[in-house]
Amino acid sequence: MRGAARALRDGFSLPARPPWGYGLLCGLAVAGPLLAGVLAGRPQSGAFLALGAYLTAFGDTYGQPYAARARSMAIKIVLIAGGCWLGLYLADRPWWAVLALGAVAAAGGRWRTVGTPPAFALVTGFYLAVPAGFGPPELMVFGGLLYAVLALALWPLRRFDPLATALGEAVRAVAGLLDGLAGDDWDERRERASKALETAATASASFESMDAAGRSAGAYVEALVRIFHETVALRALRAAAPDEQDGIDDVATTLAADLREAADGRRAGVVEALAVTADYAERLGAREPGADPAALRSGAVLGQARRCLDRIAVGVRTVGLLAARHVPPAGRGLLPGLPGRPPTGGGLLAGLPEKPPEGRGLLPGKPAAGRRLFPRLPWKPPPGGSGPEHAGRLGLTAAVAMALMLGVHEQYGKWFVFTVLLAVRPTYGDTVERVVLRVAGTVAGAAGAALILAAVPGPYTIVGTVLVFGTLGFALREVSYGYWSIFATPLAMMLTDFSTRLDWEAAGIRLALTAAGGVLALAAARLLWPRGQAGRLRGLAAELLREHACLVRALAEGDLDRLPDRTESAGTAADRLRESLDKLDKEPGGRAPAELRAALTLARKVRDDAILLGAVLRGAAPGSDATAGVLDAVADRLDAVGQAVREREPPPAADAFESQLDEVAREVSSLMEEAAAGEGTAVRRRLRHAVTAHPALRSLCKDALDLAAEVTARFRT
Repeated sequence: MRGAARALRDGFSLPARPPWGYGLLCGLAVAGPLLAGVLAGRPQSGAFLALGAYLTAFGDTYGQPYAARARSMAIKIVLIAGGCWLGLYLADRPWWAVLALGAVAAAGGRWRTVGTPPAFALVTGFYLAVPAGFGPPELMVFGGLLYAVLALALWPLRRFDPLATALGEAVRAVAGLLDGLAGDDWDERRERASKALETAATASASFESMDAAGRSAGAYVEALVRIFHETVALRALRAAAPDEQDGIDDVATTLAADLREAADGRRAGVVEALAVTADYAERLGAREPGADPAALRSGAVLGQARRCLDRIAVGVRTVGLLAARHVPPAGRGLLPGLPGRPPTGGGLLAGLPEKPPEGRGLLPGKPAAGRRLFPRLPWKPPPGGSGPEHAGRLGLTAAVAMALMLGVHEQYGKWFVFTVLLAVRPTYGDTVERVVLRVAGTVAGAAGAALILAAVPGPYTIVGTVLVFGTLGFALREVSYGYWSIFATPLAMMLTDFSTRLDWEAAGIRLALTAAGGVLALAAARLLWPRGQAGRLRGLAAELLREHACLVRALAEGDLDRLPDRTESAGTAADRLRESLDKLDKEPGGRAPAELRAALTLARKVRDDAILLGAVLRGAAPGSDATAGVLDAVADRLDAVGQAVREREPPPAADAFESQLDEVAREVSSLMEEAAAGEGTAVRRRLRHAVTAHPALRSLCKDALDLAAEVTARFRT
């Protein structure tokens, strides 16, 4: 009951502003053909046109680049027509229809390109009485093409919207990281910035071949990644300089504001960023250097912190230069070829709201009044589909549902099958949430539609209801599945059963079939391969150790140019393990091992230690043999434990790095003595690197050993 209550609470929340303009477009695309059919005296043909538009919109993903959406819609339109034709053909061959639906549903569960609309079309065709004139498949094609034309109409004008939005999200997240340098919510800000940069990198890669703006976006993302890395390093250095934390925080906050200005094409942000770090460097230089060890250590740490701030300022300058290059004459365009920029600001990301997105949704915060009809959505690459276990589960369950409804070969039988297609999810927990929301939405939506049609019966009332429900449903689908279920369920009922009045009896029958389909979906999720994630943990944990070993190895070899890529690969391995643990928590009786949750936290610390070391070593003379030896030992340890876990062998004994760390410490002490004796600038430069590298090395060793120990504790046998 607690899970159902949580699903209802989360499913009916609105974490962000829905794209009402997109919802209106979908409502018009679906209701327009329906109205045309009523006016022409062919309401059933209009219903099939509207159904084709509905299913195509259902398979579309708002917020992707227009080219990707166009390819996806073209494939969906063909598959929807093919599914409907196959259902019509197999209407007199019911057991063949059962097998066909199982295969189509499994393909939709396995490959995102296929999706569920073809399976819906097959079931609709199977339960259909063929009208005269154009057949339903052809009408669905025309309806799908109508939606595609409307959805892609702004392509020439707004083709860069997803890219600009992804870059804007990255700027806001990185600026928020600088703002929160001293905050308790650092981990959340860091995670948000990391994901935003990953999304921006993917989006810029998809636009790279389009023109100069797309290519410049790659350099833009690289500058933001550099700022991200230097900010992570600055956080650690700030902790080692308690007397100067307020000064570092003030500079970081100013740089965050400067980054937002520079991204908006305002030269003031670039100038201010360079000036504020110069002032800070001058203030540090004016301090009287102490000769005691504590003063020397503090000066070395602050010197390295100043270098990080300098690099952040240079990154802000790069962002500003790239943004300014893409301000066309007369202040037109977000990117070249895009008219309609707001009158203030400029640059690559002009017009993007500076406030970070609130809540958990994909949508940014509410834009200012007077913004465009379609608010921007951050683009994320479409998932590549689910695994074969989910595809097999979905295909088998859909086939069973179809077989159970063979005795109900009439208009209502399809709702049982529809619910199964929509409710079966890759995990049991997700299926429970989907069933709860689906049943609750059907109750509310079907009752509301029946009440409207009972009060004002007639085809025009149906058209108006479809327009309103389509607009609200498709807009709210982007932020809430619960509200989508309320409006989508009666919408689909009215389109697939246009000639049947949606009265209280029909609503009750459909509700009963929806609930029964939910029960079948729950049974399938519970009984059919429900514990697939536990078997993947060993391989994912071994991959986590291997990727972090490669990251540390890059530091040992002094290959700092590869550090961002290695950090990203290590973070991706951690994300895969985290995703698997989350799915395991949603399996019946499943619980993610606490050791692996702790290992994920330690892995993030190892990445932060590596980022700090990279910042310290960058631009310096090659590290000492002792430093390289420590890093090599850390990488060897992670590699050895990872291989032992993968091959189910006992892990090697834990290594001790104290002797090599002591050698580094002796080097620091020697340099401090030379600096206190008045040695030259070169000695002080070496001291700065040694003092800041030594704590990071200690932290890296401890975190790496703890990471290996947690994974070993989980897979000891």
